[in-house]
Amino acid sequence: MTRRGALVALWTTCLIWGLAFPLSKLALRDISPMLFTALRFVVAAGLMLPAMRHATREEWCAGGWLGLLLALAFSTQTVGLDLTTASRSGFITALYIPFTPLIVGVVFRRLPSAVAAAGITLAMIGMALLTRPGPVVGGINAGDLLSLGCAFLFAAHMVATGFFARRHPVERLMMTQVATAAILTTLATPLLESPRLTTTPLLVGVVAYEAVLASIIALQLQLAAQRVLSATHTALVYSLEPVLATLGAMVLTGDRFGGLQWAGGSLILFGSLLPELARSAGGRPQPHSSEDGAGGRP
Repeated sequence: MTRRGALVALWTTCLIWGLAFPLSKLALRDISPMLFTALRFVVAAGLMLPAMRHATREEWCAGGWLGLLLALAFSTQTVGLDLTTASRSGFITALYIPFTPLIVGVVFRRLPSAVAAAGITLAMIGMALLTRPGPVVGGINAGDLLSLGCAFLFAAHMVATGFFARRHPVERLMMTQVATAAILTTLATPLLESPRLTTTPLLVGVVAYEAVLASIIALQLQLAAQRVLSATHTALVYSLEPVLATLGAMVLTGDRFGGLQWAGGSLILFGSLLPELARSAGGRPQPHSSEDGAGGRP
């Protein structure tokens, strides 16, 4: 893949993932959040089932840990999306980028740099502005907090992926973790909610979108692109995801931001990108591991 092709691939991935926020918000009118999450993974796993028979026991073990994090991340994201707006969910989820160095610091006993700490501080201030605590919009709600937890879980998933990807083929890890997530979310659905389902053309289309485009195709584009582009360029492109989510939400679900909310979203983006921008300005070589916060999510 050429450099230009890699950029196009990442732009396509951001567009797919960004539009997934408002589309999922629309689908949740017809289905309960956990059932929607389970269906997404079940369909994706079913499409990859023939290739899974070649996975080894070690790959299934590694994929199991990744699948657990993946199931928790998407469950909190989808349940949170049912309780907040698609645009707010998109911006808050972008906090996974500055959260990653914190988790790396805990797991590998590396203190976050001053730049990383500043980025996290700016992003959290941005979240406060985005959610505007007060009587006008009701402040931070349960959906916002679940989205925040989702961002932390996606960051943990990146660090774990960086660890296991050096030991197993990435494609096998993705297949086994999706299958694990399908099993876990299916088992958890009746325990966490009273499943609700009204089959509509919109729901069928969004489930297919999430399973095929947002999981399988977007993942393959991401893997191919990150063999060519540096972590900094990848992070810069991924920062467009919440912007696209907001634009999509304005068109599809009627979301609107005020001046303070736009300022908050901008601070989240700037705080998320600050560590990568500082690395680039310092001329340090950029690794391709997802440990540095540049990896995406399936």
